[in-house]
Order: sequence, then C-alpha cells, then structure tokens
Amino acid sequence: MPSRVEKLTAISVQQKIDYFLFTAAPSVKYFSGYFFYFEYGISPFHFVPAALFVKPSYASTLIIADNELQQEQHLLPGILVSHYLSYGYESPTQPAQQFLQQLFAALDTHNSGTTRVGIEPSSFPKLLADALIQRYTGIEFVDISGEIQQLRAIKDSDEIDCIKKAAHLCDIGQATVLQHSKAGLSELELFNIVCTAIESSVGERVPLMCDLGSGIRTAGGGGMPGNKIIESGDLVLSDFTACLNGYWGDSCNTIVIDSATTEQKEIFTRIKETLQMGIDAIRPGVRALDIDKLMRSHAGNFPHHGGHGVGIQYHEEPRIVPYNEMILLPNMVIALEPAIYRENFGIRLEHLVVVTENGCEIITQFQHRFER
Repeated sequence: MPSRVEKLTAISVQQKIDYFLFTAAPSVKYFSGYFFYFEYGISPFHFVPAALFVKPSYASTLIIADNELQQEQHLLPGILVSHYLSYGYESPTQPAQQFLQQLFAALDTHNSGTTRVGIEPSSFPKLLADALIQRYTGIEFVDISGEIQQLRAIKDSDEIDCIKKAAHLCDIGQATVLQHSKAGLSELELFNIVCTAIESSVGERVPLMCDLGSGIRTAGGGGMPGNKIIESGDLVLSDFTACLNGYWGDSCNTIVIDSATTEQKEIFTRIKETLQMGIDAIRPGVRALDIDKLMRSHAGNFPHHGGHGVGIQYHEEPRIVPYNEMILLPNMVIALEPAIYRENFGIRLEHLVVVTENGCEIITQFQHRFER
C-alpha cells in the first residue's frame, strides 16, 4: 500500500506542483498522523495548530509548537519535526514570526524561480500567503482542495480500523441512553452519563458532538442537550459523533420513554426499513444521489442529507444528497441517516458502513430499538 504522501505524486505531476503546504487540520492529520485536540480551541500561543510541508520523494516536515511535541509518538514514518517557541513569560511571544522562521528554513532549499505550491485556500492564513509571496517572488498557489477530498474519501485499512474504534464509542453512547433514559432526568444529565461511559471505556477525554433532544425538540432534529426535563411519553433522539485520535464515528437512535403512539411505532418501523434499504443498495458503482433518492422514496422527503462520508472529518465526501453524482468505491465510509419529522416529534436512525467489493459492512453494532 503506498503511503499517503506517495498518493500526492499523481496530483503533483498532473498540476505541475513543486510542493504542498497543508494547514487544514484534517489534511495535516491525514498526511502526517498529527492530531490537534480541537475541543480546547486553538492556543493563543500558536500561529496555526500545525503545518505540513510535503515535497514528493523528499522527507515531509511537520511544523508544530513546542508544547505539541507529545504528538511525535503518533506521527507516520518518515515525518521530520520542526518546532518553534510558542510560550514565554520573560519577553513577548511572537508565534507567527517563530513559525515562519521554521517554515522558511524548511522551504529555502526547495524554492528556485517559479514555484507552484499546492494549498487548500479555505484554511490557508493570509499572513502566511503574504509572507511567502514576499520572500519567494516567483511563488504561485494552486488550489488542490477537490483532489484532497477525493483522495481522503477512500480509506486505508488502518483508517477503517480507527473509524471502527470511534464507532464503538458511539455504540456505547447509544447503549447508555437506552439504559439510563427516564422521566425526571434532564437532557444534560443524560449527556453527562453518556460522556462518562464513553470516556471511561478508553481512559481519556473524547471530543463528542451530539444531538440529544427530547419531546418536541426531536421535531427539529434534536439539538444540543439542555436543561429540559425528559417526561413520560417523550421521544429521545440521540445522535453521537465521537472523535478518537482524529477519526470520527457516527450513530443515531430514537427511543420512547414509557409508551409510544401507534403513529410513532409505524414511523419508527418505516425509518428502520428505509435505513436497511439504503444499506442494501450500497455497493461499488452506485451514485451517491441514487442512495439518497431511494431512501426518500420510502420515507418521504426530510430536510437534510440522507448521509455523508466519515473519516478525519465527521462530514466529508461522499455526501449522500440529491445532487451528488460521485460514484461509490470500495473503502469509502458512509453514514446513512434517514428521518421523518412531524409537528410534535421526529425520528432519525443512523448506521455507519464501509463499502466493500460487492456491498457494504455495517460498522456500528448498536441495534436500533424504540421501546425498551
């Protein structure tokens, strides 16, 4: 299996790119193994969380702040590390200038005359672009965002293993909701129980995005947990997206507290059928939009995507939406999440699958249940 850096060679040849400079956290993770723990937010002592200089056939250089050196143990083979002073108390810190010094040291031996640099513009700081243009007068930036999205859509085997581990945490979250949901408990209290169960299973903090809403809030898809008290007869919609070491999982279930109406039971059954129809239809060669259309033909229209890719980002290609003609290929990882929303309640179910040579494998192992 070629290394991820080696996969850039074809892009380099096709676009006549001399080297790549990545500042988007997902791409830095993909090509180097470095993961920035984003839940804390970007440090005021960092210019960017990290930057990666890649020139095919040469060793790649990762530029990080000095207080991020503990990440070295997670780096992919062949990555050189250059760090800069990010914090001090005896004199003013200048992280941007410190960063640029390390970057220029890495680039100086590779710039001569006109140089074409592959970047992802939406995550490339203007200060960095201006500094490069000023120092290297022949530099030219090339947008490679689309190529990187396509590259990352097909997962390597180690990535699939990482996603499975993250998906297992989502399974734990769903099982915890099923076990602990009850009338009188607030959504926020239930969320804290879920967080404890997930983090205790791995022994570390885990970033966890979620929809966790009850009662009428499920009609809008859930939303972040709040102080609303769960009541008898409420539906509880729980959509957990856990991130473990830079890779995401995803899973959604909807349950009822105590008893459900006949309509609610029928809708849950229809959504479960819809989800299974989508899963059964996934195979190489199928267009993303065909999966979306199939699910809507059974569930009716719903006001969001039918699914999405999952990997280093919790929402990436292939998007399962009405316009996307992307062809599904083996080793794409996809979350399917059909739903039906009524005026007073909503039901959404979700599974995470990996495309195989002749179908797909379900990654999330939690079995959707409506009534306990």
